[in-house]
Amino acid sequence: MAKIKAPSIYSLIDELGSSELKPIYFLFGEDHFTINAAIKAIEQKVSKFITSDFDKETIDINKKDTPTNLIDLAYTFPFGSEKKLLVVKNFENYTNKKQLDSYVSDPSDSTILVIANYGSISNLASDPYKLLDQKKYLFEARELKGAELENWVKKRSSQLEVNISQENIKTLIEIVGEDKSLLEMQFQKIKSFLSDKKEITTEELKSLSSATKEYSIFDLMNSLGKGEKKNSLKVIYNLLDTGKDMVYIVVMLTKYFTVISQSLELASRNLNDFDAAKAIGGGLSPYFYKNCKNAKYFRSEKKLAKAFQSLYNVDLALKTTAADGKTLATILLTDILVD
Repeated sequence: MAKIKAPSIYSLIDELGSSELKPIYFLFGEDHFTINAAIKAIEQKVSKFITSDFDKETIDINKKDTPTNLIDLAYTFPFGSEKKLLVVKNFENYTNKKQLDSYVSDPSDSTILVIANYGSISNLASDPYKLLDQKKYLFEARELKGAELENWVKKRSSQLEVNISQENIKTLIEIVGEDKSLLEMQFQKIKSFLSDKKEITTEELKSLSSATKEYSIFDLMNSLGKGEKKNSLKVIYNLLDTGKDMVYIVVMLTKYFTVISQSLELASRNLNDFDAAKAIGGGLSPYFYKNCKNAKYFRSEKKLAKAFQSLYNVDLALKTTAADGKTLATILLTDILVD
């Protein structure tokens, strides 16, 4: 069976102005910013068919909800408008997703159903995704990296009439990171800063953007895997400053080092990343496994043992002392990345 590859959400956004409305738009992927941008674009296109606010509804799904309630609502006629717009967010919270198949097979002519699944989908050949793909209702918003992200920045800055050189596009991404919502904030700051100027300089860009970057736990893992003590401290302090706590960091790093240890044990079996992740189990992502496997600094049992001991010590300190997060973070990384 051929693997399903959903069309890019960018093709949907680009063609939306000239194409006919579909009865269903199923948007999924890790790029939440672009999913929300697509929802706004669809809302704008549908707006000319809606004359009553009662015919616009947004629903946030929780784990207790069922698709049957959604289907009943989708089949309800508009109050007075030509169309009804129903936006469903967090579809990933449904436990019995395949129930949507019945509606996908026979959607209402008067409802535009927009569904957002904030996250990747492991098996697009399963229900209801297979049918959604067959009906051409399925669109993926994957996170852009490298040249693709640079092209997006260039296109977006052009739309906002913000002039920025290719060199400064790279600089902006390096400083701010790859989160499009943060990049969008920077565009607005740059636009206001430029005023009548034509183009921003590198120094001006650095000054505007230096305090914006927010890191993720995966940035910390990547930095640790390279043995970068100075950058790891910078990242872990940033995590603490932006709302993460040491309990969360310890839990995530324990998982990280556990998978690294398991990857050492699996090395002799010559498995690909997908099969290795499957062998470990627990729904482990092959991409996470690959990052752990590539953590060169910890490809030794001695360093891993030191890392586990350091995590144990900090976990104990969290439970028995009043030490602040940054103090414990410093102790943790100093012990783990011992010279």
